[in-house]
Amino acid sequence: MNIIMAGIDYKLAPIDVREGFSFTKAMMKQVYSNILKDTMIYGTVIISTCNRTEIYISCEEDFCVNPFEVLCNAAGIDFTPYEKVHRVKEGDEVIKHLCQLACGVKSQIWGEDQIITQVKNAIAVSREMRAADSYLEVMFRNAIAAAKKVKSTLILNSRENSIVHKALKIIKDQETMNIREILVIGNGEMGRLMTNVLIENGYRATMTLRQYRYHANVIPLNANTVDYSNRYEKMKDCDVVISATLSPHYTVEMENLKKIDKIPKLFIDLAVPRDIDPSIKNLPNIELYDVDGIGADEISKNHAQQLKGIERIIEKYICDYHKWCLFKEGLGCI
Repeated sequence: MNIIMAGIDYKLAPIDVREGFSFTKAMMKQVYSNILKDTMIYGTVIISTCNRTEIYISCEEDFCVNPFEVLCNAAGIDFTPYEKVHRVKEGDEVIKHLCQLACGVKSQIWGEDQIITQVKNAIAVSREMRAADSYLEVMFRNAIAAAKKVKSTLILNSRENSIVHKALKIIKDQETMNIREILVIGNGEMGRLMTNVLIENGYRATMTLRQYRYHANVIPLNANTVDYSNRYEKMKDCDVVISATLSPHYTVEMENLKKIDKIPKLFIDLAVPRDIDPSIKNLPNIELYDVDGIGADEISKNHAQQLKGIERIIEKYICDYHKWCLFKEGLGCI
């Protein structure tokens, strides 16, 4: 048995390359089904976030196909353009990478909190699809436990360590704009979180709702709402537009934006694939940020010091995983 992984992330490829791997749940189900048709593969887990797409595979020792090629083939994506923009790891390097990832030290925003939830969701979806074998289950369990230990013992879990708070900082830095009204497109988890943070910081925030989903919506306290179909009309009253949906199409299009009388000066796109037509940055006096443009944290001296402590914690959970593997293999010999 062997564990292998491959992935593409913000360090290896820009957002216009990465967004080709944004899967809906229905697409993910088909991808898992296609991967598991290979009898040499015992299990697989896919992590898909705005910053990365990674595939983890438990397989036969002599399985020699590039795991990223496996993912591309299963998703109906041509592997050729990605040959030089992905990384592959095997054996011990896989669990070490996964632990570091769950801890947030591989993130574009150092120590961010959302990644641990994304790792949990990835193994949960794989389990739901009956795609995770026991080796992957235990490996992910140990990585999540390592991340929780790091978060509880080292100062990584400040509120500022998230893309939402990075977006907030960009807004606060616009000192000359006198920002008052902000439109948030999207009422999913990210949209609600962004709306809450804006309201907590004294901004008037309006969140879009889709009419056919009104009965199922959770609206943040003190938030205004507008029907999604009226978003362009609402933009006339707003200084900033933030979009955070799972839509495969643009929620802000150049053609429609140019039709409104007063265009907001600041646009922040928190989605992958992108929600906002990137060509709008060519309009005069318009600023547009996407998840890459929000910027990666530099590794500070404080981060470097924390990293030593993180590695010590991770090593313990890697050892625990090895012990479990030896125990399981021992059972197989009885």
